[in-house]
Amino acid sequence: MTFKSLFLLLLPLLGSFVSCGQPAPHIDYGKAECAHCRMNVVDQRFAAVLITKSGRQYVFDGPECMVPYVAKGAVSKDQIEAWYVSDHAHPGTLMDANTAFFVHGPAFRSPMRGDVAAFATAAERDRANTSGGEVMDWEHVKLLLQQ
Repeated sequence: MTFKSLFLLLLPLLGSFVSCGQPAPHIDYGKAECAHCRMNVVDQRFAAVLITKSGRQYVFDGPECMVPYVAKGAVSKDQIEAWYVSDHAHPGTLMDANTAFFVHGPAFRSPMRGDVAAFATAAERDRANTSGGEVMDWEHVKLLLQQ
């Protein structure tokens, strides 16, 4: 058996290993229900997704629903694989909450009034923050919204 033949036989197996990672987060806007407040998730500027280590995805109106959901023990913190938030500057685009740049203030009227917006870059956040909202990182957002 030649190397090429062996490679062609093993190619499907190799492909299955590559696809075993966590699924990409997805929100079916207008149909998905927030796991915390049970409202339909429609605002693409604020929506959020939590993915567990087992691959289960929980969809939220925004960080103001996602953070208390975890804080109240609905999902154990040690079971969380990833936190995703919507990029306010690019609605519908989800990004890792740990790398996002946040601002909190009344100018960012989110569906459940947590009023926290996430941005992919500090420059985009600063351009949008014309009313002097409080600049935050993900750890500070979680502290703010745990209550």
